[in-house]
Amino acid sequence: MSDRPVIDAADLPEFMRFNASAGPLLDRTLAAVEAEHVSAVLASVGGNRSKAARILGIDRKTLAARLARLTRD
Repeated sequence: MSDRPVIDAADLPEFMRFNASAGPLLDRTLAAVEAEHVSAVLASVGGNRSKAARILGIDRKTLAARLARLTRD
């Protein structure tokens, strides 16, 4: 794909570029990143908290507590 040591979005095939990030968003808090990731995982499993918890590597009670904290903040 590239002769350089780092692969850029431009080096990827066209169909893969829409998911390529423009770079790390380092101006966000950890809580914001966590909220976005948890939301994305939940959306990917249609809101199924058991599946989301399994993907996130936590149990359902921990997921429920995090969701409560994230919506409270």
